Amino acid sequence: MRTWWDLFWGFFKVGILGYGGGPGSVGLIQAVSVNGYHWLTNDGFAQMLAIGNALPGPIATKLAAAIGWRVGGPVGAAAALVGVVLPSLVLMLGLYQLLMTWRNNPYVAGLIRGVKPIVLVLLVMLVVEFAPSAFPKTQWLLPALFFVGGLTAIWAFKVSPVVVILASMLLGAVLLRTS
Repeated sequence: MRTWWDLFWGFFKVGILGYGGGPGSVGLIQAVSVNGYHWLTNDGFAQMLAIGNALPGPIATKLAAAIGWRVGGPVGAAAALVGVVLPSLVLMLGLYQLLMTWRNNPYVAGLIRGVKPIVLVLLVMLVVEFAPSAFPKTQWLLPALFFVGGLTAIWAFKVSPVVVILASMLLGAVLLRTS
């Protein structure tokens, strides 16, 4: 029972503090699940994040469900999902009307523009923290080539990110498998 409460409360905090959707919340989820409650290791979280990113849907809810399931079974998954979704649901319903009423106010418009860079900072911090596990000290060349190839395919050749993800998974299964 305590574990279920911890899952709800940990993901409730993520739901309250996360801004900018799932990608802005990933760093918070990592902090709660790895550093806070020690449900996962950093490498385990990186693997779960990679799998979650390969699947459709919002990343925050996928991570909440997966971590909740791993830690507390089906009830743990439900507790984590409710925890991560409830704050957004309540705040969205309440603040939507306020925002629509005051959207032309310059202070409100400035507030929204001012918080966007913070989401970028959270994403950059996440990349910096996960770079060592993505590019290990030994055998870093192939993952680095995947990274450069994926960026090139998406930006220069306008290949769909879905195709890049699927191709990376296939190539990773063949070229980066562990014995």
